[in-house]
Amino acid sequence: MQLIRYRPAPPLGRYIECFWWSHRHEPQEHSEHMLPSGGAQLLFALHETPILCRPSADGNWVTWSGSIVHGPQSSYYVTGAKPKGGVVGVSFRPGAAGAVLGASMAELADRHVALDAIWGRRGVDLHHRLMSTAEPKDVFRILEQSLSARIHRPLLIHPAVAHALAPQAARVSSQARVTDVQRASGYSPRHFIALFRSAVGLNPKRYYRIQRFNFAVRSVAAADGQGFGDIAAAAGYSDQAHLIREFREFAGVAPTRYRPSAVDRPLHHRTAPQPAPIRR
Repeated sequence: MQLIRYRPAPPLGRYIECFWWSHRHEPQEHSEHMLPSGGAQLLFALHETPILCRPSADGNWVTWSGSIVHGPQSSYYVTGAKPKGGVVGVSFRPGAAGAVLGASMAELADRHVALDAIWGRRGVDLHHRLMSTAEPKDVFRILEQSLSARIHRPLLIHPAVAHALAPQAARVSSQARVTDVQRASGYSPRHFIALFRSAVGLNPKRYYRIQRFNFAVRSVAAADGQGFGDIAAAAGYSDQAHLIREFREFAGVAPTRYRPSAVDRPLHHRTAPQPAPIRR
């Protein structure tokens, strides 16, 4: 599989972590657990074959084609086997997708929504433009132009949310420290949580737990010889058992059974082939 990433320039770069373009020359037969990052994703399929996903571990398989928004996740979701062909993605920074999509992340959390349900005909037209473009650099140029024009004013994230999303705050690992961040914002707990959920789609404690898990899962994927106890301590878990519980919740497997699809794709856990086929 080919994978190319591109980071857009400001002001769009303040809202988007990266654009990415991938192309599979052969179908991918295995399924994956897509692990939470705290941010939202916008995907465009550059082929006609529907893609399977299962929004929850005990839910039903659904299909999507064209373009789709994956809202911020509170846990993992499952994707089925993938067809050959290209896919283009937009990885939003946590708390920033609403400024571009024009939607509350609280309404999109743990949901998979077609872009045309949010943008109408503009979403369909953008997908068609991308479908007719062969070169990744041209795909990224179209995305950069189109999404820059969609930024909603005001450009700034609410100051209380911006403070809570700062790297030093994102290492919060206990409810007491979440309370400290809330108090520093100057807002009541209820008001602060409402502001945070509207921008990010998750409550602050859940979001910080996901950031801690992301640190841990990237360390495990790197396979640099650290033991789980060392990783747990570095990530801020109380002990190794705490890490294992969180790993099971957010990845669906214990750390010993975690298999990243690639070192640079740690939030893709590879699983066995699923019986649900790609519909052709």
